[in-house]
Amino acid sequence: MKVSSAMQSQLASVRQALGMVSLQKAMNQDGTTVSKLLEGMEENTKAIQKAAQPHLGSNVDIRV
Repeated sequence: MKVSSAMQSQLASVRQALGMVSLQKAMNQDGTTVSKLLEGMEENTKAIQKAAQPHLGSNVDIRV
């Protein structure tokens, strides 16, 4: 089966479009994963700081 040059360029265009769509989906998934990891790191950092120095911030000394 012979494919004309116009048909070949259309096929190449479709392949490129499909490649771009799959790349965009992968990038969106990576972005979501990174944001979830950063949120988890912030929560863990706060918990680690509190565990390392449990006495800080739990009492307030006031003198009048």
